Amino acid sequence: MTESTKLTREKIYRDSKTWYAKAGHPPMFSLDRINFCLRHAGKRILDFGCATGDYCLELKRLGYDCVAVDINEEYIKIARQKGVDARLIRDKLPFDDNSFDTVIMFELLEHLQEPDKILEEAKRVAKKNILITVPNCENFEVLRSYRLTYEHFLELDHKIFFTKDSLRGLLSNHFNNFEITEKEPILVWGALINPWPIRKLITLLWWIGIIRTKCYACLYVLITLDKFKNG
Repeated sequence: MTESTKLTREKIYRDSKTWYAKAGHPPMFSLDRINFCLRHAGKRILDFGCATGDYCLELKRLGYDCVAVDINEEYIKIARQKGVDARLIRDKLPFDDNSFDTVIMFELLEHLQEPDKILEEAKRVAKKNILITVPNCENFEVLRSYRLTYEHFLELDHKIFFTKDSLRGLLSNHFNNFEITEKEPILVWGALINPWPIRKLITLLWWIGIIRTKCYACLYVLITLDKFKNG
């Protein structure tokens, strides 16, 4: 493999085990997912699969008490350098039952061969709810008809490719009360048009319901726990 080919490959594909540790990244968080927390999260949050801790940093700035965990030792070091309360984990979470109001798991489950244990641990330590996002893998054939694809298909270490139905099947083994919503719309014509004002207009037309899309980048999950419903 030539050096040019190697550099091009690195720009196209990414491995999440190392990608977040690259120098020069700005804070890596999605405003959509921060707003998801603002709508639903309790005061004390566990960020399960925190990478380098940027969600915790932003949530802390917004007044939340946030603890981060990850299996990646290098990421935990970086998160701690940023001032995040970050813990390295290997298997079971080092927290008592019901230690957090909310557990967030953003872009985590798709990296796991067997996500059931992780879901049970999240359920054990959360009191109020669990917030999850995963890449959406439905309707990729629509994008392919335009010679496009989902960006997350270029991740090298994804183990599971979720559709709404497959995600529902997984969650129903562990939870009684959850809702799955398609979020982060992909407006194909907007993606193909370069002038920013036109792309912005297309987005506005989607917001007010004039145009539609079948393609959404993510599935958002709100799991409501009923541990204390009867007292």
